Amino acid sequence: MPEITITRLTQVFGATKVLDQVGFTVPDGRFVTLLGPSGCGKTTTLMSIAGFHTPNGGTITHGERILFDAGKANLPAERRDLGVVFQSYALWPHLSVAENVAFPLKIRKAGRLEIRQRVADILELVELGSRANAYPHQLSGGQQQRVALARALAHDPSALLLDEPFSNLDAKLRDRAREWLGELQRDLGITTVFVTHDQTEALAMSDYILVMNQGRIVRAGTPEDVYHHPGNRFVAEFLGRCNFLTGTARYLDGHHWLLEAPHLPGGLPFRSPTPPPGGVTLAVRPEAVLLDAPVAPGAPSWQAEITSATFLGDHYLYTLRIGPHELQALHRRRLHEAIVQVTLVPDSATLVTDEPDPLPANDPVSSALRASV
Repeated sequence: MPEITITRLTQVFGATKVLDQVGFTVPDGRFVTLLGPSGCGKTTTLMSIAGFHTPNGGTITHGERILFDAGKANLPAERRDLGVVFQSYALWPHLSVAENVAFPLKIRKAGRLEIRQRVADILELVELGSRANAYPHQLSGGQQQRVALARALAHDPSALLLDEPFSNLDAKLRDRAREWLGELQRDLGITTVFVTHDQTEALAMSDYILVMNQGRIVRAGTPEDVYHHPGNRFVAEFLGRCNFLTGTARYLDGHHWLLEAPHLPGGLPFRSPTPPPGGVTLAVRPEAVLLDAPVAPGAPSWQAEITSATFLGDHYLYTLRIGPHELQALHRRRLHEAIVQVTLVPDSATLVTDEPDPLPANDPVSSALRASV
């Protein structure tokens, strides 16, 4: 199945840039997520790919086919050969499950026998063969979501576009749905673009994540890379909890530096391939903050005061204070001491900037994605 390439996509509404030179590639057969807060441009990007929205500028290609080229080409949505699942599911309430799934085949003028067989096959694929004659109002939210997915897959699309398909499901059902969809996508090998504001969904399901903010892609990479090396403060804060320590960088050797800050004796080592400015900020995830644990050679170690503890089921979230610095840490057991020894997992501190650094607009395939394919 062909890749999807977006180049310099722009959209302006009044004085607001909704899309600001957006460029990326969805590799063949991969699951790529557009992640970001409401209003960042992710759904506008998805609907532009689908053909339900016309941008002001840029190009969209799907393999060798040009879907959109500003001022030159704009292929209608029904001719783009894409399957789309909307946030609201958009099922026809007066049509049965089978009739909803058959709809895209009918508008493509498929034969009656072909439609009947394809609908039966696709309903079995989404585990709804027994509900073919039911109507949407007779289904649970999870079943409606699967009908919407079955309809998107009915005409055997070359790519699948999903706009927050789990937002109407409760927490447990959402967990099961994303596991099921992930398995289905891998089995089919279909190129997929997924939009969400939920960082847990993005981390759990994606081959690659593109983090968007204010109409720009500000970080791209594998879930592990984006989470552990966010690059800027916005990404670090958006993808879960994060601690920030600010101080002065002192060069050691090679790519090794030391963050020096008041009340942090010995400093905090970190790596950087290029010389950082004098004042720097490091990001450290709470799971990398260890309490009363053996200290690795060369690792920092400080005394901290526990100021609060929150029970979260299988672990506790502790808030700690070291002079003016506040840290959060995850720990499996309840600690009754007021003062604890704090150390960090080696190489867990990563340099972040205060301002997002957008990916180059003239590079439609970000280096992070290209290097991973």
